[in-house]
Amino acid sequence: MAYKALYRTYRPKDFDEVAGQEHITRTFKNALKQGKLSHAYLFSGPRGTGKTSVAKIIAKGVNCENAPVENPCNSCDICKSIDKNTVNDVIEIDAASNNGVDEIRELRDKVKYLPGLGKFKVYIIDEVHMLSIGAFNALLKTLEEPPKHVIFILATTEPHKIPSTIHSRCQRFDFRGIQKAEILTRLEEITEKEGFDCDDEALELIAEAAEGGMRDAISLLDQVVSYSEGTITTDDVHAIRGSVAEAAVMDVADAVQAKDAVKALNALDHLLEEGKESQRIVDDLLTFYRDVLIMKNTESEPRKRYQTREQFKHLKESLSNPMVYHYIDILSEAKQNMRFATRGKLHLELAFIKMVDESTETDTRSLEAVNDLEEHFRLLEQKMESLEEDILHLSSNAPGDEADSGQRERTPADDAFDRFEQEEKEQSEKTDEKESMEEKDAPEKKEEVTDETRDHYRFLYDKYSRKRYGTFDIKFVEDVLNTADRGVKIDMVKKWYDIERFADDKQLEYAKMITDGNLVATNGVMVIVTYETAVVCNRLMKPQVKSHIVDILEAYFERPIMFLALPQEIWEGISKEFIKKFRARKKDDEFIRLSPIEHPRLVEIPDTGENYDDVASDSTKEAKDLFGEEIVKVKKGD
Repeated sequence: MAYKALYRTYRPKDFDEVAGQEHITRTFKNALKQGKLSHAYLFSGPRGTGKTSVAKIIAKGVNCENAPVENPCNSCDICKSIDKNTVNDVIEIDAASNNGVDEIRELRDKVKYLPGLGKFKVYIIDEVHMLSIGAFNALLKTLEEPPKHVIFILATTEPHKIPSTIHSRCQRFDFRGIQKAEILTRLEEITEKEGFDCDDEALELIAEAAEGGMRDAISLLDQVVSYSEGTITTDDVHAIRGSVAEAAVMDVADAVQAKDAVKALNALDHLLEEGKESQRIVDDLLTFYRDVLIMKNTESEPRKRYQTREQFKHLKESLSNPMVYHYIDILSEAKQNMRFATRGKLHLELAFIKMVDESTETDTRSLEAVNDLEEHFRLLEQKMESLEEDILHLSSNAPGDEADSGQRERTPADDAFDRFEQEEKEQSEKTDEKESMEEKDAPEKKEEVTDETRDHYRFLYDKYSRKRYGTFDIKFVEDVLNTADRGVKIDMVKKWYDIERFADDKQLEYAKMITDGNLVATNGVMVIVTYETAVVCNRLMKPQVKSHIVDILEAYFERPIMFLALPQEIWEGISKEFIKKFRARKKDDEFIRLSPIEHPRLVEIPDTGENYDDVASDSTKEAKDLFGEEIVKVKKGD
């Protein structure tokens, strides 16, 4: 009898054997038991995750002699025949080789015939995205209203290529990549049943190499079993995959860390002589450095094949995060260059030399030193703040010239005075509690603005409103930060979320736009508010929207306001740069200049109100992409 591949032997026969797709198997169990199956399904997901297997289980479930059941019995004649592919009522079609209109028309003509053995005819169309447009059109009507005895199951790895007209006629289920732990469990079951002798590290490596595909994992195990002559080891797996063993990868990493270019290049030559591809060597090195980062920065345990290796522990401790980033950048650049080169070895050799070269590490070492200094300064600042608090505490508790030293005897007058103070304190607490209950639901009263404060705000507004700022102008940010008032900011932040309660019904939508952002800096007149995305900032800075926002802010805070919306990621970079330059300034009144604002999604918005791409609606953009900008014209105000 001919040998049967392992992935076919261990193909799931019921829903309980399907790994990693509980959200799908549970749905179909209930649907089969209740008899509520749809006429068409679309299964999408990576290869080897169970799409076709689930389709065949459904075919057995609806035709099982014991139906309705959650799972097919796999013991009746129909279930056994479907497993052997000898039933004409379950038709599997490969759309990659049967993608024409004629094949679909033939299918459409045969659909009307009743099933010969079971209750339903089940059409399983694999790689359905390969059908031509004409074939999809020929399938549409049949897919929408098939005979009652027909179920269509379409499977694809590229659902984005399926026309929306097909999508709308099917119930879609997305299969997920299977977790490494579930693949490992399945491989252990197979090796136990088959009697294979396999190292735990080898099985772990096979599960990782499968990248979420159960079929790929079982197929690789089948190959490795055929290759090995006894116990399956990691070396056998590396030999079949063409990947690099961990020991060889760490030898290269050791040579790079020791700045030994000769040793690193010799190790590369040795790997190439063994038949390893340059692309695979780069990938394995990137994976290794990624593992080092994860082990250094998380509490997770090293993988099994690293746990007993002193070499790995040494590298993990000796490599700093910036240095690992440096190596990853070099290897990633080499990988990109190798895609368009005929000689991958050349770029890999250059990458090794660059990694070993001391001069290329200057910036990395400098970055490490700066990080260490910043951490040192941070700790010093914390210590100074702690000392200042201790000094203030000691000063407030220091005895005066006539302070009670505890040596004077208490008199009846002292007791009477203490009782009086206690009564006063209790009465005050009751009054405060009453006032608190009365004002609990009342909106916060705005602080009255004095003439002196009003004149100050008017002076600032007159000074800066004359300037012509761009939409996202760093000069605006410079003026705010160099004149920022922390006390005013705290007062405005306290009242920030009451803006919605202050606004009337017509203004409420714009008030919500304001409170969706965070006030990060102000000098009382000029405000900077951050939002999550650049697209939101573009829309808020449109003249017609910005004017409503400014009107609300001016009425609420009772002073003139100038408004700027910035993405949160841009503000984080600006604030770090300002703090760094503020600490390094030579004079207290030095005006701090900042780098220009650069973001691919931020656009300069004209005052004319004309439309532009980044602020246009999604439907407008889609129309321009489909029909071209010359055809699509947008009227002002639409």
